[in-house]
Amino acid sequence: MDEHDWYYDNAAEPPPPGGAAVDCAYVARIYCLAWPRFTDSDWANLARIYQVLPGWQADSPDVARWFSTTEDGDAHLWASVEPSGLQVGGVLPAETWREWDIRFRQAVAAARLPRFS
Repeated sequence: MDEHDWYYDNAAEPPPPGGAAVDCAYVARIYCLAWPRFTDSDWANLARIYQVLPGWQADSPDVARWFSTTEDGDAHLWASVEPSGLQVGGVLPAETWREWDIRFRQAVAAARLPRFS
C-alpha cells in the first residue's frame, strides 16, 4: 500500500470573514482505518497514539481533541470514528498541522493499525 493511499481530504469549511490567519490549515481529513479489523490491542494503540500527539486534551468530554477542548479556539483539532475511517477536522497553523499529521501517520504505521485504501 502506497503511503498516500490510506487517507484523503474533504473540502474544509472556508474560513470565516476576518477569521484565522492565511498560514492556517483548515483540516478535513479522513484516515482510512479499517475498524472491522481492529482488535482490542489496536484500539488501545490508537488511544496511546492520541495521547502522545502534540496538543492532546485529556479532559475533552466528547471526542478526541488536540490544542483546545472546544472548536472556539484559533487552534483546534478533533477526531471522530466514522464508517469511512477516522475523521479529523479543525484549524491549525499550517506547520503545526503538517507536523501533527506526519507524527500521526508514522505512529499508525509503526503500530501497524489496519487500514484500507
